[in-house]
Amino acid sequence: MKILDKQKLLQDESIHKTEFEQQWYFSLEDMTEYLQEDLSEVEYLELPLLIGGKRKTVKTAIFEDIEKGRKKEELSDFNKALLKARHFKK
Repeated sequence: MKILDKQKLLQDESIHKTEFEQQWYFSLEDMTEYLQEDLSEVEYLELPLLIGGKRKTVKTAIFEDIEKGRKKEELSDFNKALLKARHFKK
């Protein structure tokens, strides 16, 4: 799972984005390709973006919603055992 850095995303020209109401909105299609992850659980807002010289309405989301909606990788059996042991009372 890639660690996201908002400043790097803002500088990345391969990701379409727009500022709306003092928030940066990123194209979910571009973010899905960038992260190689399923972002179908991310809350989105459809906004017009300039893509290839044409204005298109696309699904967009703010950075925090993308982070929150990413599917977390399931823990391995070993890590599950470590987590259980950590909470085991002596």
